[in-house]
Amino acid sequence: MEFIAWTEKYSTGNPLVDAYHNIFFQMVQEFGASLQDEKSAPMADRVAFLVDYTFMHFASEERLMERAAYPDLEAHREVHLRFRERVQAIHQQFQENPGALKAEEVLALVQDWFAHHILGEDLRFKPWVLVEESH
Repeated sequence: MEFIAWTEKYSTGNPLVDAYHNIFFQMVQEFGASLQDEKSAPMADRVAFLVDYTFMHFASEERLMERAAYPDLEAHREVHLRFRERVQAIHQQFQENPGALKAEEVLALVQDWFAHHILGEDLRFKPWVLVEESH
């Protein structure tokens, strides 16, 4: 499975948000590469980490948008909420039945969602974040 690499096209212009996004892409690539390694962490641990990281990142991003007075903040929060619920459902499914989904499917789902979210949603707040950063 081929994983998407971070490029400047995903840049929001905010160093913290971009660092979070870059780390996320690296994390997915490392998880994907480790699937063949029997000594790697169990998939349930990987999914738990993805859940925690996703929640932490969303909270940070929402605080930034709030400080920047981003006018579509509530709609963006709603998109985050729906994905949080989806990630939590995947996490619960792994806890209840670890063999229910393949690791590659989970990683591809999360990576694809983030890539499309960054390009489709996060880049919309770029002008507000750039203004916020210049103050």
